[in-house]
Amino acid sequence: MAVHGEHIRPSSSKRYRNGIIIVSALLLVILAMLAILWVPAFAPMRMLLTSPWNNTAIRAAEQQTSVQHRFDTAQKTAVPQALTRHTGTATDCADRDCVSLMVNGDLLFHPGLWNQYAVNPSATDGSAFDFTELFASLKPYIDASDIAVCEFETPIAPRGGPYTGYPIFAIPPEVVDAAAHVGYQGCTHATNHSWDQGSSGIALLRQELSNHGLEQVGSYTSQDQIQPMILHSANHGPTIGVVTGTVSLNGNIADEDWMVDRIRGSEDPNHNADIARIVQQAKIARQQGADVVVFAMHSVQEYIDYADSWQVETAHELAQTGVFNLIYGAGSHSVQPIEQHNGTWIIYGTGNAVTESAPAERITNNQGMTARITFAGKQGNQSSWRVQYIDWVGSANEQGGKNKWCSLAPQAPDGVCWSADRDARVRERLATVIYAMGADRNVVRPWTLS
Repeated sequence: MAVHGEHIRPSSSKRYRNGIIIVSALLLVILAMLAILWVPAFAPMRMLLTSPWNNTAIRAAEQQTSVQHRFDTAQKTAVPQALTRHTGTATDCADRDCVSLMVNGDLLFHPGLWNQYAVNPSATDGSAFDFTELFASLKPYIDASDIAVCEFETPIAPRGGPYTGYPIFAIPPEVVDAAAHVGYQGCTHATNHSWDQGSSGIALLRQELSNHGLEQVGSYTSQDQIQPMILHSANHGPTIGVVTGTVSLNGNIADEDWMVDRIRGSEDPNHNADIARIVQQAKIARQQGADVVVFAMHSVQEYIDYADSWQVETAHELAQTGVFNLIYGAGSHSVQPIEQHNGTWIIYGTGNAVTESAPAERITNNQGMTARITFAGKQGNQSSWRVQYIDWVGSANEQGGKNKWCSLAPQAPDGVCWSADRDARVRERLATVIYAMGADRNVVRPWTLS
């Protein structure tokens, strides 16, 4: 029996349980403090609870946590993402990615052509001519291509004129309106007529093209404009670079040699410098991200259905540099053969895109070729790209007695151009010319819109 006032000693098991409770409570306190010190979510509480004496340690702890977080994030983003495939308009792309380029011949305007499209000839506000119908039949072919490039054979005049035809051109600027409207993304303009209006003509054409959002290459008024033309396909797809040059300025001499891109013949002392410039521009296009680089060459010997010596020698020399995926030409105002040399496809002549009708002795002037070149490769791997197909369609320069672009395809969307019989004969003649240098018919194919 216990004496009154004497403390009763607890049993050993009870003391053990009390010890566990105390230790557990201490551990919970320690864990809570660690959480406040280390877990980023408790940063506001940490700022409230910490005192100046331990700020240095806390900042060190935060820095270590931040470094670890950045490391973890970097590890996650370093995992390669699945690449998006870009096949463009190709229905049977032979590689991961494809891109198609549509090209055709000169936009060659004479008074007999532009007067057919005059709606208010005295207007000076840019509404004197409406060339929409001139290009309307071409639109389905442009829409079936990823990128389309035109060729401005001549300078343009100011809005309202005065306009001049051959031999010193200044054509209505509404041509630029129509080219942009139909869907061209860019144009070349290094031709034998580039200097017809001197530097002011170059400046005017450059400004109009720029105003319409059209990329361009070929002639310049300042050296900082000298760049390859870079054209992007839709949805961040493959990119095409275009470099150009003309053999002739019709005897004219530019104020500065750099003002028009040239590619003079091997007999000319400037030839090697021209080749070096062209190759350098191609390399710049690659540096600027072009997956594919092409060269547009402008010849001067007219109305022939074969490639002249300058064309063959120059195209082969460029093909042997290995920097171009394709070489194509205009300037002869006639369709010329297609060949492959040193692994590079060459389209020597696309004829005219649009022009007024010439007499029988220059009948080839009235015929053209529009080509869609499909390139296959891997975006970001420039060495992987090659020509998969060259689809071509012949064109007439009139339909129903009016000058306009007209497809010579057997089942063209807008019907016959001249007549079913004449269309067929011209189509057969063009095929004979196109395959005259042994082009592989599995690659070079008649183009039928699907």
